[in-house]
Amino acid sequence: MVFEIILAGILIAFGALSLYISIGEKGGGDAKLLIIMIIGFVALFGGIWIIVQELTLMLILKRLGGLILAAIGLFMIIGFPGSTKYSPSGYNRTAAFFGIILLVIGLYLLLV
Repeated sequence: MVFEIILAGILIAFGALSLYISIGEKGGGDAKLLIIMIIGFVALFGGIWIIVQELTLMLILKRLGGLILAAIGLFMIIGFPGSTKYSPSGYNRTAAFFGIILLVIGLYLLLV
């Protein structure tokens, strides 16, 4: 799996760079420039296709859920306890407790 991701990164970098250079060139009517642009598009979409094939829906959902849980946990640790506008002052320890729990679960889902 690691070699496929490395190959996809190389293909995406080559495709993006060749497209950037060929678009920046003056005199875009050259046949060689058109061939380079086509090769760049093929490399770019080939690299994206390899990455999409390697990722599964559950991996994407797990990472997204981890990101959301970590953000909510961080908010509950940092933002929620300091605000007395919408919560009584006694809730700061409870919010920090649940915030740490959600942050740890979210980081676990992001890293594993």
